[in-house]
Amino acid sequence: MTRTTTRLAAVLLAACLVLAGCGAGGGEDGRDRITFLNILPMESLGYAAEMIADTKGFFAAHGLDVTFEATQGSAPAIQTLLAGSAEISRIGDIETMVAAGERGAPLVAIGGVVHNGPLRLVSSQRAPVTDAAQLRGKLVGTPSEGGTSSITLDLVAGSAGIAPAELRRQVVGLSPGVFDLVNTGRVDAFIVSLDTAMLLQATRPEAVVYDPNDAISAGSQIYATSKATATDPQEQDKLRRYLAAIADATAFITADEGGGFAETMQLIGSKYQVSALDRPEVARAALASYVDGYAAGQGPTGISPQRWQATYDEVSSVGQVPAGLDPAQWLDAGLNGTEGAR
Repeated sequence: MTRTTTRLAAVLLAACLVLAGCGAGGGEDGRDRITFLNILPMESLGYAAEMIADTKGFFAAHGLDVTFEATQGSAPAIQTLLAGSAEISRIGDIETMVAAGERGAPLVAIGGVVHNGPLRLVSSQRAPVTDAAQLRGKLVGTPSEGGTSSITLDLVAGSAGIAPAELRRQVVGLSPGVFDLVNTGRVDAFIVSLDTAMLLQATRPEAVVYDPNDAISAGSQIYATSKATATDPQEQDKLRRYLAAIADATAFITADEGGGFAETMQLIGSKYQVSALDRPEVARAALASYVDGYAAGQGPTGISPQRWQATYDEVSSVGQVPAGLDPAQWLDAGLNGTEGAR
């Protein structure tokens, strides 16, 4: 089997599990409304699964009328979920554990899609960072104080025995232009999204990209909802159908890899203004990385309990959540068709 064929077979098999658990109910018009909170602008290939589920009609096929509503990061998304004003969001496993474990928020993870972390650390050939141990004493740019990027940096450094205090940080932007700060030595590296890292690799040959997934388990993107929503039978049905549509979308994107993601890019571009599509080679590289991320988990929308535990162990090791808790209490595998699968 080819690389693509093997991954596609795994995705489709797990998708069948998801679809088997889906209800057929809907509103009077056959489509139920559901609100998805995107913590970043939708016009990013990180949301390729959502955009394909929309433009290819997978949401509609599962009886859903999905509204995408942007928030200013994960914190307001979590607050909106807990207030019952939206049903589902995609946030990081780190934020989920901090909210539920440290702050006691009634938040649960119900599935995943990008099972590898989508953050990358970019340095320059002038002083490349290609290993976690090379972070000692470095000045690293982050998009904000605290937050997922900063915690991810702590975790990567910690994997090499480097204490957080041994790292210096500076708040910088997320745009590719920040690389000029690296090239001139004002910062040693900075954290960016996968899309931006792919763009820099294509346009700045001196850029060096390090993948934190080489060092840590934490960082995956998960679907979260409130415990109240997760235990409401009517809402459960909608959430199952949402995850089923995402399973269809990831299977479609995976299958399209053999064709250079031509149909995927055409569909996304028919409705969404995604800047990466202006450089097809960058879009293809990013989509290939996301396909790897789709295939790295427990089926297309499942969460591996073992990785969930490993993530908790890492996050608690740097003091972001208390030690000695049971992270399984923040995981509801019954909504994605993978409960009991190991």
